[in-house]
Order: sequence, then C-alpha cells, then structure tokens
Amino acid sequence: MLPSEIREKELQRGQTLPVGTRLCTVTSDGNLAMLKITKVERRATNDLPDYFTELTLWQQ
Repeated sequence: MLPSEIREKELQRGQTLPVGTRLCTVTSDGNLAMLKITKVERRATNDLPDYFTELTLWQQ
C-alpha cells in the first residue's frame, strides 16, 4: 500500500515507486484507468528520477 504522501528523498532512492507498480483510479467520466511504471531512470545528480509509464483505460 502506498503512503498518502511520498517525500522527495524517498523518490530519489527509487524505493517507493519501483518498476512494475500499478496505480488504479476511476476517472471523472467514470472509467477505470491503470497506470503502470515501466522504467525508472535515475540521474547522476540528486534530482528526482524520470518515470516511464503505460496507461490503460477501460471505457464504459
């Protein structure tokens, strides 16, 4: 289960949202959406990583 808040340092470590994480929600139109993290690229600096995702949407 994900915490309600994710701090910057946790994202920099790449532990909170690893590859394979799936996030599901219901859109404002009532459709189901699933976002899957497919790749995480960390930079040499302390910046936040780049997240690559795949979105699946099931429409009513």
